[in-house]
Amino acid sequence: MARRQETARPEVPRFAFAQLYRRSTGFKLFAILSLALLPLGMIAFFATIQSNRTADDESRAQLRIALNESSRKLLDTLAADIGVARIGLRAEREGPADSGRCTRIVQIFATQRGRAPRFALFGPGATPACATPGFAPVRDDVLTPGDHARFDIAGSNLVAVVPDPATGGAAVLQYSAPALFATAAPGGMVSGYSLSLLNDNETLPLVARAGRAGLAGYETLTSTIGTTGLEVEMTVARTPFSSAEFVAILLPLIMWAAAAVIGWLVVDRLLIRPLRRLELMVSGYRPGDILPPLAGSDSTAHELRQLSETFHTITLRVSTHENELAEGLARQTRLTREVHHRVKNNLQVVASLISLHARGQKSPEVIRAYASIQRRVDALAVVHRNHFAELEENRGIGLRSLIGELAQNIRGSIPEGEPAPPISIGIAPAYVSQDVAVPVAFLITELIELAMLVGPGTPIALRLGIADDMRARLQVESAALVDSPELTARMGDRFGRVLDGLSRQLRSPLLRSAKKGVFQIEFPILASDG
Repeated sequence: MARRQETARPEVPRFAFAQLYRRSTGFKLFAILSLALLPLGMIAFFATIQSNRTADDESRAQLRIALNESSRKLLDTLAADIGVARIGLRAEREGPADSGRCTRIVQIFATQRGRAPRFALFGPGATPACATPGFAPVRDDVLTPGDHARFDIAGSNLVAVVPDPATGGAAVLQYSAPALFATAAPGGMVSGYSLSLLNDNETLPLVARAGRAGLAGYETLTSTIGTTGLEVEMTVARTPFSSAEFVAILLPLIMWAAAAVIGWLVVDRLLIRPLRRLELMVSGYRPGDILPPLAGSDSTAHELRQLSETFHTITLRVSTHENELAEGLARQTRLTREVHHRVKNNLQVVASLISLHARGQKSPEVIRAYASIQRRVDALAVVHRNHFAELEENRGIGLRSLIGELAQNIRGSIPEGEPAPPISIGIAPAYVSQDVAVPVAFLITELIELAMLVGPGTPIALRLGIADDMRARLQVESAALVDSPELTARMGDRFGRVLDGLSRQLRSPLLRSAKKGVFQIEFPILASDG
C-alpha cells in the first residue's frame, strides 16, 4: 500500500496542470495574475484603510470649531458696535450739542472691544455731527434710508451703515482688515489658515496663511454671521500625506510593475510569439498556398492552435475551390462573350434585312419608314457593340465612340436622293451604364430624325459636357428644331410622347429652347476622363 501511495503522488500535480492546460488563455492569465498580486493587493487594501483614518475628520472638525468661534466673535463685535452707534444717534437726536459727546462715544466703543472703530454720526445734514478724527465719509455715498444696518466692503475695509429712521440720519462704522482679523482670530489656531469676509460677490481677505497644500489640497468652510448678510470663510491646508498614505500610493505602482512584467512574460509566451509566427505565415500567403498548422511547444495558447488549424483548413478549401472558380469564370466569360456576339450579329442581320427590304421599295414614304426603323435598330446595335468592346475594362460604355458611331450610321441610313445633314460632334470623354446608354442613343436618334423631317439637310450639332462629377449634360441643336408649325405638329404626333418617355427613363427632364432650337437633358455617368 505504501508503494502504491508513493507512485500515485506525482499524478496529482500532473492532472492539475493538465486541467489548467485545457483552460483558455484568459483564464490562465487571470489565475496567474490573481495569485501573484493577491499579497500586494491585501497590503494595499489595509494600507489604504489605515491612510484614511480620522486625520481629515479631525482637521475638518477643528476648522469648523475655529470658524464658529470667528463668526461668533465678529457677530458679537458688530452687534455691540451697532448698539453703541444707535446710542450715539439717540443722543444726537434727543440731547443738545455737546463737544464732549464724541469723546464719550469713543470711550463706550473702547469699553466694548478695547479700541473704537472709525465712525461718523450723521444728522439730517450732509456734514457729520460727530466723527473720528480723519474720518469723514460723504453722506450721499454711504447713507440710504432704512431700518436695518447695512454692510458693504469698500476696498480693504468693511463699512457698516446704521440708519436712524426718526431723523433720516445714520452712523457709519469702518473696520480695517487687520482690525477685523484681530477680532475674529480663533484662539485655538495659531497659523496655517486663511480668513476672509464675504458679502454678496465681494470678498475682504483678513489674513492669508493657508500655506501650500501640495497633493492634499485645501479644506474650505463658510459660516454666516448672524443676520448681517455677511459670511466668514476659512481655508486650511489638508493634513499632509502620512507614511501609510505614501505606501498606499506606491503600492499600486509596484503592483502595476509586477503585473506588467508577469503579464508580459505570460502573454509573450502564450500569445505574442505564436501570433507573430502566425502573422508571418498569413502575411506571406499567396493564392493557391496552403498554410501549415502552427508548430510550437505545448505552451502555445489553445485558441491560437485552433486558429492556425482553421487557417490551414480554410486555405486548403480555398486552394481546392480556386481552380473550380477559375474554370467557372472562364466558362462564364466565354458564355458572356458568345451571348453579346450573337446579339450583336442578330441586330446587324435585322438591320441588313430592313435595308434589303427598303431597297426593293419604290414609294418614298415606305423607304423613309424602313430607314426610320433601321436607325433605331442600328442605335441598339451600336450600344450593344460598344458594351461588348468595354466588357474587359468594366468602366462602362464610352459616349464619345457611341455617339460618333451613331451619327455616322444615321447619315449612312439616309435614302438616296435626300440631303444628308452635316452633323458636328463635341463629346467629352464620359462612361455610362447600358441602362443609360440605350435611352441616350434612342433620344439622339429621335431628335436627329425629327430635325431631318422638319428641315432636311439642316446642320445638327451634338454636344456633351460634364455637369459635375457624376452627371453629364447632352445638347442637340439645330435650326430645324426652332419652334415652327411643322415641328409642333411632329411633336404632337409621336415624337413628343417618345421623347417624354425616354426622358422619364433617364429620370431627368428634357429641357427645350424653342427660340434657339436646342434640346438639353442631364443624366448620370459612371466615370469621366476630363
